[in-house]
Amino acid sequence: ISGAAGVLAGHPLDTVKVRLQTQEAASKLYRGTWHCFSTILQKEKISGLYKGITPPLASLCMINATVFGVQWSISRQFQNPDSIAAHFWAGFAAGFCQSIIATPSERVKLLIQIQNDAAHTIQVACPCSQITVEERESRESPARGYWATVLRDCPAFGIYFASYDWMARKMSHDGKMESLTAMQLLTAGGGAGMLSWLFNYPTDVIKTRFQSCSTYKTYWEVITKTYAENGFRSFFVGLNSTLLRAFPSNAATFFTVEWTYRLLLDFNLFGSSKQEHSHKHTKRQDAMSADVCNQNCLLLPEAGSTSIDPMV
Repeated sequence: ISGAAGVLAGHPLDTVKVRLQTQEAASKLYRGTWHCFSTILQKEKISGLYKGITPPLASLCMINATVFGVQWSISRQFQNPDSIAAHFWAGFAAGFCQSIIATPSERVKLLIQIQNDAAHTIQVACPCSQITVEERESRESPARGYWATVLRDCPAFGIYFASYDWMARKMSHDGKMESLTAMQLLTAGGGAGMLSWLFNYPTDVIKTRFQSCSTYKTYWEVITKTYAENGFRSFFVGLNSTLLRAFPSNAATFFTVEWTYRLLLDFNLFGSSKQEHSHKHTKRQDAMSADVCNQNCLLLPEAGSTSIDPMV
C-alpha cells in the first residue's frame, strides 16, 4: 500500500526525469524540468504524465514489502538495531534484494514513459532513434540493467533508512521515535528520499540510458558517451525533477507504512487477543513500526494511539 501511495504521489515527475535523462543532446526537446512538465501536459494531457504507471503499481507492493521486511529483519541482527550503521547496512541489503524485482519493472516503465504518442515510437539518446516497445522487448532480456540497478539501490537504500532514522530522532524532542508528530514523519520521509537520490543520481542516469537503448553493449560505453555530451553535468540531467518528486513520494511512502501498520492492528491481524488490547488500552504507548519490529508482535501498541491517526 505504501508503494502505491509513493507511485501516485511521484510518478508525474518521474516521467519528467526519464524524458530529460533520455533526450538526445544534439536536439533537445526540453530545456528543463518545468518546460518538460508543461510540454507533456500540453501535448499529451495529464495521461502523458502517468505513462508507465502500471508496472510500478503492480510491482511496488512486492518491492516495498521486500525492502521494509528485509531492512527491519536484518537491522535486528545488530547489537544496536537503532544505530546508523545498522540501518545503513540493513538498507543496503534490502536494496540488493529488491533489485531482482525492480529491474524488469523499471525497464518496462521507462520504455513506456519515453514513447511519443504522435508516432508511437521511442526516442532516446542513442543511435537507434525509432524502435517500438514490442520490437525491443521481443529481443532483449527484461533483466537488462540489473547490475546498474544494484549499484544504484544498495547505497541508495542504505542512505534512505539511515537518514530517515537519524532525521526522525533529531526532530523528536526527547530523541525517541514515538514522540514524532505527523508533520515530522512526513518531513523525515521526504528528506530521506531526497538524500538517497542526491548521492546516487549519476548511477540512475547510466541505468536509464542502458535500459532504454539496445545498442549500448556495456556500461562503460554509456559512461563515455554520456560524458562526451556535456561533461559531468550530463550525469545530473533531470536532478531537479527527481528531488522535487522524491519529497512527496517518500513522505507518502513512510507515512502510509505507519498508517497501514496501525490499520492492521485495528483489524487484529497480528493475533493479539481482545484481553491484551484491553490491557494495553489502560496504558497507551506510541511507537513507530521500525521500533516495535524489534519486539514480540503480541506486545505491539494499541491501534489508534499515535498522533498520526487524526490525519487518517
